[in-house]
Amino acid sequence: MPERQTLVGNQTLLKPLAARRPTDVPGVVTALRELRDVADGLAGTGDRHRDGIACFSDLYLTITQDVLAEYERGALFHCGEFILQLDVAFARRYLVALDDHLHARPTAPGCWDVLFDRRQDDHEEWQFSVVGVNAHVNFDLAFALLDVWEDNPTPLATTSAQYADYEAINTIFRNNMDALCEENEVPWTKWGPDGGIVDGLGNFVGNILVSGTRDVAWTFAELMWARRHADPHHYRVAPTAALDSLATGVAELFL
Repeated sequence: MPERQTLVGNQTLLKPLAARRPTDVPGVVTALRELRDVADGLAGTGDRHRDGIACFSDLYLTITQDVLAEYERGALFHCGEFILQLDVAFARRYLVALDDHLHARPTAPGCWDVLFDRRQDDHEEWQFSVVGVNAHVNFDLAFALLDVWEDNPTPLATTSAQYADYEAINTIFRNNMDALCEENEVPWTKWGPDGGIVDGLGNFVGNILVSGTRDVAWTFAELMWARRHADPHHYRVAPTAALDSLATGVAELFL
């Protein structure tokens, strides 16, 4: 881990990283890795606590690296570059949220502010990671889908091929769930042996939550997409406020 820095200058170190807007998945991997490494050098409360940005970015980096590897392997995704476009749009929302927060812009989402405001408080790694996943999936994901569909001149939204690739991401989460829970010291990993009944049940519940919330995000994106013609310039406004409020409430429960 890099030598820890004092709280003074945190924003100076993070701002240039948050300002990045990667255009491909290798660029996302680089941005997440450097954000994690820099955040790991920022002092938290007590020597053993990682900065919350480092915790979430580490988890996010693991999943993104596997998405890229599986795409290059060519066996999991079959709908062209859709999953790569979604990966980039998704990551850019995280970076924009951090950039907005660091510059105190009114556009900063409340659900992300919970993590960014308390990222150096006395919390466990799993709490920071869960709050980050909550903001990214329960808030960002539906809008990332809209970003991809809007950027496509002939949108393929709601096609079975896109949805199949979208659902395939759940396989990557399943493959990583046990390791991610162990690395983040999720409570159930301490209640029995690795691979035991409690461990297996915890991983099962984690997978159900991930797949379920991702399905909700897809459905919500479809509903918004169906309304875009009625109000193309404002059709996101009310849903943005509603989802942010919901995700903020969930984040508060964990921190």
